[in-house]
Amino acid sequence: MRSIAKYVAVGALVTPLVIGSAGFASANDGPAYKKSQDSANSSGGMTSSTVSGFTPDGKAYFKTATKQAGPSGATGHMTGSHS
Repeated sequence: MRSIAKYVAVGALVTPLVIGSAGFASANDGPAYKKSQDSANSSGGMTSSTVSGFTPDGKAYFKTATKQAGPSGATGHMTGSHS
């Protein structure tokens, strides 16, 4: 039962990030950078993503996010900026 809860928690963390990153990346036409990492095992899972670039109107943006879930709970952290 605990392993099912872990997989549900990992799915809840990873799915919005994957969907959100896809929409975020397709909305920008300027130069961009994206790096992401996802992992899961019997102890939990984590995802991290960093994106930066320019919007079509020339404004710069940066965002980095990390989320993880394990036997003792879940945490998340995000830092972002734009001009």
